[in-house]
Amino acid sequence: MRHLHILDPQLVDEGGHYLNYCTLAVREMRRRSVPVSIYARRDCRVVCDGVRPVPVFTHDIFTEVGRDPVVWPIENFQALNHAFIADLNRIDVSSFQAGDVLFFPSLNQNQLYGVALWLSRIPAPQRPAVVVLLRYLTHEMDYVKGRANHDMLGHYFRFAARALRTSQPRTLFCADTREMCDAFQAVLGIPVLEMPVAMDPPEIPERGGIGQNPNVTFLGHASQLKGFHLLPEIIRGCVKLAPRPLFTVQIQSGNHRGLEPLLQWFKQQPSSIVKTIDGAQSPEAYYELMASADVVLLPYAPTFYGRCSSGVFAEAASLGKVIVVPEGTVAARQSRESGLGVVVATSWTGQALAEAVGQAVREHPYLQAKAKAAAARFRSEQSVETFWNRVVSAIPGEGQAAAA
Repeated sequence: MRHLHILDPQLVDEGGHYLNYCTLAVREMRRRSVPVSIYARRDCRVVCDGVRPVPVFTHDIFTEVGRDPVVWPIENFQALNHAFIADLNRIDVSSFQAGDVLFFPSLNQNQLYGVALWLSRIPAPQRPAVVVLLRYLTHEMDYVKGRANHDMLGHYFRFAARALRTSQPRTLFCADTREMCDAFQAVLGIPVLEMPVAMDPPEIPERGGIGQNPNVTFLGHASQLKGFHLLPEIIRGCVKLAPRPLFTVQIQSGNHRGLEPLLQWFKQQPSSIVKTIDGAQSPEAYYELMASADVVLLPYAPTFYGRCSSGVFAEAASLGKVIVVPEGTVAARQSRESGLGVVVATSWTGQALAEAVGQAVREHPYLQAKAKAAAARFRSEQSVETFWNRVVSAIPGEGQAAAA
């Protein structure tokens, strides 16, 4: 690989794993003496380990412009792919070479076809290889499934992916869970390779016993898919535990619409029960919160996280944390396979998750020892170095060149 170009329309500010993915890629490529360029959203406010992203992209990948209840998939596909081409055309491609790699860590069907058309305008001899990390099976997402013609999105994914492979046969499609690979391979009709979660959290100090008030921590976006709406019931169900947990809850959301009753509930809770952390956090502040956790609570919806990975889960597992997740999630499956210190709630309900938190508190010494014993292996398997080793070896033509 001569040069890595990261093109991420989701990279805009601190918080989440978009910043971490890009920052860790910069560090890993620096170790390999490979230069990196990053192209982010136009109002991007972050720097990735010394690399300042070029502001290029206009829209979030979940932006929609389609308004007609029947043909909205067509309206979105047409308008947003052309908008994405217009954004990509702002990039200076004069220095691109065939030995470069274009990495798209977050795309859906409303950008994928735009990439295919944009690449076809670059002369074939200087056209870089392409890596697309597939994260979102959009036609299976809860907020989409109730709409007319939502199944068209799968057809658009297939059409766009095949067009991209025509523009650049040296294109690799990958996903970071077995379940997502299987689902996308069925949709696209072309291979989708499983990759690890690219992460490298800093080492954190050892914690002693859980003490009088175990710290149960919820990190990430205030989303129903992440079970944020279940937190009040979970917390109420744990008030009488001995020892009684202190819940640390990050409230991160770009749009609090619909969350007002929940936010009001949190404001009314005594500080001895709930401590809230408002807004996106820097990577340093985020890892401080992770380090302080005795139990990491991930009440994720199985309908979504039954296929999707969780960066918070991968980091917590690699750091030897005790974790609570619901049955039916990728995290539950990975916990069993890797022997992690995890309690799996029997269902995605506040009551079941509260019972799982209670078990995690009661059995904490045993679970903590189990988590620590499994952490090193999990960390090596799910790491940024492993991710890029597998990516480079899987790009058509790239692995052979690297071996030579």
